[in-house]
Amino acid sequence: MKKENEKIDKYDSMPFIALIHHISKNKLRYYMKNPNHIDMFHEGRYLMVIHKGKDLSQDDLANIFSQSKGTIAKALRKLEDKGYLDRKIDENNRRKYILKTTKKGEDLAILLKRDLKKWEEKVGIDKLDSKTKNQLKEIARKSEEILKE
Repeated sequence: MKKENEKIDKYDSMPFIALIHHISKNKLRYYMKNPNHIDMFHEGRYLMVIHKGKDLSQDDLANIFSQSKGTIAKALRKLEDKGYLDRKIDENNRRKYILKTTKKGEDLAILLKRDLKKWEEKVGIDKLDSKTKNQLKEIARKSEEILKE
């Protein structure tokens, strides 16, 4: 029990999932203050993954981020309109488009990744050991799998 003059730390009583949500929301707020930001909630994440990935399609992004194809399509259209992204027809499937960053998109993705790394250092995510990071990834995978049951 806390003494009368001790302040209650709101994080002590916050459920784990609320902590994760809180971290995510604060990261978004941090990005919104960033002069490099585009809609960081969607477009920035997509751009960084497209930049890193090989031969990703709109469907791949929908699966990676558990987002609807419509949400992905709107975000990709914004990126394309701003000159950050090109779509190329897949030679193996003419109905599918492969997403590639333009030079402008590549430059922005690199800036965004640098800013993300800075944020992770400021909040201490970079200090998490690989075991903890892998456990969090496994929790994320399981949380998605139980929705399929």
